[in-house]
Amino acid sequence: MTLFVAAIIVVCVQSQLITEIPYNAVVSKDGTSNFDTIAGAILAAPDHSVKPFLIKIKKGTYQEYIRVDKKKTNIFMIGEGMDTTIITGNRSFVDGNQTYDTATVGVLGNGFTAQDLTFRNNAGPIKHQAVALRVEADSVSFYKCRFDGYQDTLYAKKQRQFYRDCEIYGTIDFICGDATSVFQNCLIEARTPMARQYNTITAQKRDFEALKSGTVLQNCTIKATVDLEKLDNVTTYLGRPWGIFSRTVIMESYIDNLIDPRGWVEWIESTNKSVGRRPYYLEYKNRGPGAVTKGRVTWASVTSDQDIASKFTVRNFINGDQWIPVNIPHYLDLS
Repeated sequence: MTLFVAAIIVVCVQSQLITEIPYNAVVSKDGTSNFDTIAGAILAAPDHSVKPFLIKIKKGTYQEYIRVDKKKTNIFMIGEGMDTTIITGNRSFVDGNQTYDTATVGVLGNGFTAQDLTFRNNAGPIKHQAVALRVEADSVSFYKCRFDGYQDTLYAKKQRQFYRDCEIYGTIDFICGDATSVFQNCLIEARTPMARQYNTITAQKRDFEALKSGTVLQNCTIKATVDLEKLDNVTTYLGRPWGIFSRTVIMESYIDNLIDPRGWVEWIESTNKSVGRRPYYLEYKNRGPGAVTKGRVTWASVTSDQDIASKFTVRNFINGDQWIPVNIPHYLDLS
């Protein structure tokens, strides 16, 4: 069952389908709907709503910079497919913006959900940091969405986030931030970076040991784009420790042969910048040619212990059984 059918969303209580609600706003570029911009539809949503405000976005490429403010809670944005409904921008660090401000879409309102959309930053690799989506809200879900960029494509900044059946493209740190996030059944593809650069898929920024945050990839597919596959001079890593206590877990996933045998970017423990650094990087029951762990960096971990891996499931790591919309496919435990 898909999350949305025609022009309705099914609202569920205790996993039972109880009522149907029409879209609150429809956006189209041709003037046939009640809004011609996504930003306008979001502004029309009530503040601090406890009910979903449903925004249908018809096919088209929307060149907008969108901010979902904290007071705009429970916004649901539904496109017509990641290939046809695209939100795009091109702000970048090189053009004078801080990384935070480069985001095409920024989400601060709790309970945000998106389906069948592409979030894009088309600044290109030469412009360095250029965020397609920045999320700093709690209980946020993305289903069948694409995140398209190069450096810092998806800035999962903080709070609990869930991504299912999504596609993420980029080069350096293209899944980054300090969210407590689970990516399930997602396609993650590294692109060709600038000359003399290497790729890092994740850059998790956990600076305090007491924080529960971390990046979890479960049953994902990690591979190279077609253009990167043709090159033999680009090194790609699963990630690098951005924070003092960075935490990244990759489990039950397929890892293709693009990954360097070391797995993670090495850091030198004797330098001042590394004093006290204790990253937690874990691999569990992955498969594919890039999943061979024999040559991994010494500070990363590999386990076959189900009890350890279970700490990072949707149920236990993000309490997803309590807030993920019931009609978004997900499994709560190990697959």
